[in-house]
Amino acid sequence: MSSEFPSEKNAVATAGNSPQGIDRRKKDHPVEVKVFAGEREAERRMGAGASVIWFAATVLTLLAVWVYFKASQNQLDYKPSAGFGYYLGLVGGVMMLLMLLYPVRKHLQIARSWGPLRYWFMLHMLFGISGPVLVLFHTTFHVKSLNAGVALYSMLLVVASGIIGRFIYKRIHQGLYGQKLNLDELQKSVNMNQRSTDRVSALAVSATAIDVKLQQFRDLAFDTQVGIATRFWRFITFDWRRYRLTRHSHHELKRAIVHLAKAQGWEKQEQHQHLQDVMVYVKRYLASVQRAAQFSAFERLFRLWHVLHSPFVWLLGVSGIVHVIATNFMY
Repeated sequence: MSSEFPSEKNAVATAGNSPQGIDRRKKDHPVEVKVFAGEREAERRMGAGASVIWFAATVLTLLAVWVYFKASQNQLDYKPSAGFGYYLGLVGGVMMLLMLLYPVRKHLQIARSWGPLRYWFMLHMLFGISGPVLVLFHTTFHVKSLNAGVALYSMLLVVASGIIGRFIYKRIHQGLYGQKLNLDELQKSVNMNQRSTDRVSALAVSATAIDVKLQQFRDLAFDTQVGIATRFWRFITFDWRRYRLTRHSHHELKRAIVHLAKAQGWEKQEQHQHLQDVMVYVKRYLASVQRAAQFSAFERLFRLWHVLHSPFVWLLGVSGIVHVIATNFMY
């Protein structure tokens, strides 16, 4: 297999990993840089953020289980109707009411001067998580009346809807508060990503026929000459197909890099670096193909979600107010 690679060492010199090579790629491929700039750093930040979220979720889950069993045995130090438990519900309810200021700021003309919309969106998300958590602990995870049940399940419906909306939102925006992606821009990033690999990566990809498989993945992604059922199946299995092709590419490219390393006399560290570089290219290419292919579908889903989510939010507001009035009247 080593005969598939040139024996000269100038392949390394043309790898494009120097600062000049990076600057040249920035100049030649501005869209790719715009879409993927700082991707590794962003991945590290996302990894750290995900760890914090999982830790917080684990702690809250354990605490919720403890509160539930303590309340079941009447050994909990607070009750929903008075004291600390009452104020948990009050603060959580106020947070969810303040959450409604985001759609007010977004749609009403008189609220356009209330500051940047992204800060209101951040507040909407923060209160949309913190408020329901406080309300759940206020209830001690027990529903003891009809109006409390309506308010609680309305809140859970809104939270579930918000999580789904956040998932869709990430697919059509750059970052949490970024500008909406453009389908043409994503398509350009696919084209440029295909051409922006360095010499070493190009040799490895070509020798293993991975470039053919990448093209097949792209053709399948943008094939519109199929029925709705087939397109839907492709849409929901994109991640699995991408994962499988990434695993296969890593296996084949690792073998190719080993052969190329023998021909070039690379050290282990240099060999590992070239494998990382070519896999970054493959992963970015597959990700950009998937994002471009799924963009229109996620846009339609986001519009549909928005139509459904808004009534849920207002239902939560009304049911929460009714619950507060009923509770205080009975109390």
